[in-house]
Parts: sequence; structure tokens; C-alpha cells
Amino acid sequence: MLYFHGNRKPNFKNLENFDYNIYWENLCSKLRKNLRERESIFINLIEKKSKVLDIACGMSPFLIRLKKRKECDVVAYDISKKVIKEQEKYGIKGEVHDIDDFNFELKDNFDYIILSEIIEHLAYPERLISKIKYKTKYLIISLPNSAFYRYRLGLLFKGRFFTQWVHHPSEHLRFWSYIDFIDWLEAMNLEIVESIASNGLSIGPIKLFNLWKNLFGHQIVYLLKNKK
Repeated sequence: MLYFHGNRKPNFKNLENFDYNIYWENLCSKLRKNLRERESIFINLIEKKSKVLDIACGMSPFLIRLKKRKECDVVAYDISKKVIKEQEKYGIKGEVHDIDDFNFELKDNFDYIILSEIIEHLAYPERLISKIKYKTKYLIISLPNSAFYRYRLGLLFKGRFFTQWVHHPSEHLRFWSYIDFIDWLEAMNLEIVESIASNGLSIGPIKLFNLWKNLFGHQIVYLLKNKK
């Protein structure tokens, strides 16, 4: 039987209202010990002693590592009180915010704002981007590529659309291919400084995911700045 990761048979039974505090209780009660591939890329992209905001930080040790390695002034935002309390245990300044709220606004300016695997969870990411892009020198966005070859094969051979959720279908609301996202960034008046696929298909030392991102890149990191 053919199986393609991300094209599993979804379980639509017993779906309940989605709550991020319950989500974090079930998924992870403490900060992860290790960085994810994309988070290592973030650290490499960020200049030393920068002021950095991680929006929807989750249970990631990214800001702790960034503060230690690059001597950055870091701030964590998340909708979950549990997440912020956990970040604060490690000396990270944190605030609870619902970034999807119409009234959400940023008061401070930053050198970098991180949006790691979050805008695909928002119904109106355009609204968020329009609010924050003038408050930072650079945006760093990471999101999954919906045109990843495994998803294409799963749809072709299994007839199932890719499943980018774990607990509830409402986890992912927006979907972009690499090509789609480039067009979307143009509409947002954002310029790509660099784009790097954090993972995907490779053959030995050949990282096909960075040669052909739209086909072989799974999760892609974009370093962006506002066009003048």
C-alpha cells in the first residue's frame, strides 16, 4: 500500500472546538530541548545584538539559544498563557497576545520579527503583515510548501488532499506553494532577501530541496524586507 507522509487518512471523528491552551497541554508541556532545522536557519540569518520578536513562539528553545549565541534582546508572543509562563522560566520576556484579533497592534520596533509556521493558521494573515511590516527591518517567515512532491504524489495515487493538521482541521487555514508565496509576497510589497528550504528531498549530499524548492522543498524560510 502506498503511503505518503502528509497524505494520511484523516480522523474526522470526535472533533471538538479547538483551544490552544489544551493543544499545548496535549502536545508539549515543556520547552523542547532541540532546535528544529528552520530555527537553526533563523539563528544564522540574524545579526548579533539584534532586537528580535518571535510571534507565536510556542514551546521552542529558539529564543533562549538566540539570546545566548547572538546576545540578542528577545521577546516572545503567544496566545497561550502556559507557553509564555514556560518561556519566562528561562528568562525570556513574554506577552500573551491574540495576533488574529482585529485590535492587535505592535507598540515597539524590532530588527527582526519571526513568524515560524504560523501564518498558515490565520484566516487573514494579510492583516497581520500590514500591521507589523513597518515595525521591523526584517521579517523572517517559515511555512510549509503545499506543492511538496509527497503531497502531489499522495493526491495523484491516493486521491487524498494533504493533511497538515494533528488535532483539528482548523489548524491550517491557508495554503501556498513556493511559487504562490512569491506572488503573495509581491502583493504584500515585501522583497525576498533570501529563501532557504529547511528540509525536503535530498540524494546523498545533493540537496534537491534548495535546487527546486517548489517541488522538493518541504518547509521554506524567507528573509524579507519591506520594499521602499
